[in-house]
Amino acid sequence: MPKISNLPQDQAVTAGDKLLGSDSSGATRNYSMQQVSNFVVEQGSSHKHHQNTDSNEWTIIHNFELSSYLPSVTVNLDDGTHVNVSAFGQVKYIDKNTIKIFFAAEYSGFAYLTI
Repeated sequence: MPKISNLPQDQAVTAGDKLLGSDSSGATRNYSMQQVSNFVVEQGSSHKHHQNTDSNEWTIIHNFELSSYLPSVTVNLDDGTHVNVSAFGQVKYIDKNTIKIFFAAEYSGFAYLTI
């Protein structure tokens, strides 16, 4: 088999670019970047939690059934004083379906979880 010593690089990835992979049967296949993108969007999960009452501890049950990785968490406050303001809290991953977020003061708002 010939050895490739120099492969020119694209300057940009486009939807029509191809990736070589194998399907669930093990057969080799070409996948377009658009197919990969669609798969990620369809298979990815998100959860929106609305904390209606002010609290310094939010418990969120997301039901992602995660065991190998953790969801990313974004918090936006919406408590009358703070409207759509990003916030930081201490995130504790309780189990594969539950997280808790702890704050220094009581807030209400939204938490967005993505995997």
